[in-house]
Amino acid sequence: MYDTQMDGHGSFDDAFASPAGYANALRPSAVPGGSAGLHSGILVSLLDEIDYGLIVLGADAKILHANQLARQELGAERFLRRRQGRLGASSARHGAKLDAALASIHHGQRSLLALNGCDGELALSFVPLSAGAPSAAPDAPFALVVLGKRDACEALTLRHYGQIHGLTGAEQALLPAIMRGSSVGAIAQQQRVALCTVRTQLGSIREKTGAASLRVLMARLTSLPPIRPLQELLQAH
Repeated sequence: MYDTQMDGHGSFDDAFASPAGYANALRPSAVPGGSAGLHSGILVSLLDEIDYGLIVLGADAKILHANQLARQELGAERFLRRRQGRLGASSARHGAKLDAALASIHHGQRSLLALNGCDGELALSFVPLSAGAPSAAPDAPFALVVLGKRDACEALTLRHYGQIHGLTGAEQALLPAIMRGSSVGAIAQQQRVALCTVRTQLGSIREKTGAASLRVLMARLTSLPPIRPLQELLQAH
């Protein structure tokens, strides 16, 4: 049985049962080896495994922690950027929207923000981690920013799904297209095979996975838990 005690701070279930509990769990003293924020320990590795970008903010939008996917987004500076340790937008147009979302957190309000540009769209949700005004402590977690996914599912996840259902290599190659909802004709063109071949492969995939339809299978694929490539995670640390 797993030990769920957190060295005098209660169980993990208690810690994450509410935003306030989540904020308490992110305090430096709650993380083994932690100092001014989330710097080490199993919680950092756990956050890097999550298939969403996560940014923990302190007062005045100070970035206390960003998991691997969030660091990639900040580094690309498509919509967000890190400036002097704080979260900012990559353009003035996006900056006004970001400021409004951050201001809503001070009133204990959750919000959803969509930033659009020539490089697509990035959706973000803002979740207060503490009630009322931010703590006077500069490193006290105050808000969680969750970044929308750019890809519905990791390629490695699809490969494992295909393997556990006994799909052939050719059948596994169709899973990304099924997940995107591509038509049979589009799949045939992409794979450079005949329509009848694709129909046969799709029928075999449905039979092996037990999916009543491709729509059902698409819903399954988009809801799979992530399996991140190990090398990608190692490069993040």
